[in-house]
Amino acid sequence: MRVLVTGGRGFLGAHVCEALANAGHDAIPLGRADGDLAEPGTFERLLDEHEPNAVVHLAAVMPGDERLAQNAPITELVARACRDRGIKLLHGSSSSVYDDDTPYADSKRASEAAAAGATLLRFAFPYGPGQRRGAIPTMLREALAGEPIVVYRSWKRSFCFAGDMALAVVALLDANAEGAWDIGRDDDLRTLHEVAQLACRLAEAPEALIDVVEPPPGPAPELRALDLAPLRALGWQPRIALEDGMQLTLDWLESPR
Repeated sequence: MRVLVTGGRGFLGAHVCEALANAGHDAIPLGRADGDLAEPGTFERLLDEHEPNAVVHLAAVMPGDERLAQNAPITELVARACRDRGIKLLHGSSSSVYDDDTPYADSKRASEAAAAGATLLRFAFPYGPGQRRGAIPTMLREALAGEPIVVYRSWKRSFCFAGDMALAVVALLDANAEGAWDIGRDDDLRTLHEVAQLACRLAEAPEALIDVVEPPPGPAPELRALDLAPLRALGWQPRIALEDGMQLTLDWLESPR
C-alpha cells in the first residue's frame, strides 16, 4: 500500500515511515520542503503527485508554538482533500483531548472535529530517538551536561516508545480500523523522579542533579486510563522497555548529526 505521511520527516513520523516500510508498505514522508499544508491546494497537489492509498496525518504545531491555531484549519484541508478522493485518512491526535485544559489540547480537539470521518490516533506520551522536546530527551540532555534536572513531585507518566506506537499505526492501517484509538502504555507508570533517576544512571551522572519541586499551583493533571484492549485485540503489544528505549534515545542524542 502506498501511504503518504505528513510530518513524515519529524520525530514520530519518521518512526511511522520506518514501520510502514518494514511491513512492506510504500511510505512517502512529507516535510515542510514539500509545501505549506496551510495553503489551499497544496495537499491536493501532493495527493495527485503521489497517488496514495492512505494518508497518515502527523504534521502539527506543538505546544508552546504561537501557531497552534493552524492545527485545525490544516487538518480540515487534509481531510477534505482525502474525502474528495476517497482516500483513507488516519489523523494523529493526542490523549490530551480527554482532560487537559491547555491551548494545545484545545487545538487537538478542534483538529479531531475537522478530521470528521478519519481514524483518530490518540498518542499518549511518546518518546524515542528523534525527539528534541519532551520530558525524557530533556532529562537525558541535562544529565549529560551535568545540569539540574527539575521534576514535579508526585507527577506520574507512562511513556511509550515511538517505535512501538508506529507499529500500532501499521496495525490499524492494515486492519482498516475506524473510530478513535488510544495508543500508549498502561502497564509501566513511573514518577518523573524515577525517570530522572534512570536518566542519571544511563548518562552516568550523579542523582544529586535531580531537583524535586512542588508542581505549579492548581489541580494536578489527572491521567485518564487508556483503553488499549481494542489495540491489543489486533495483536499489538509494546515491546521496548523504558530503560532500553531511554538508552536508544541517549545513543541518538550522543550521535554526531
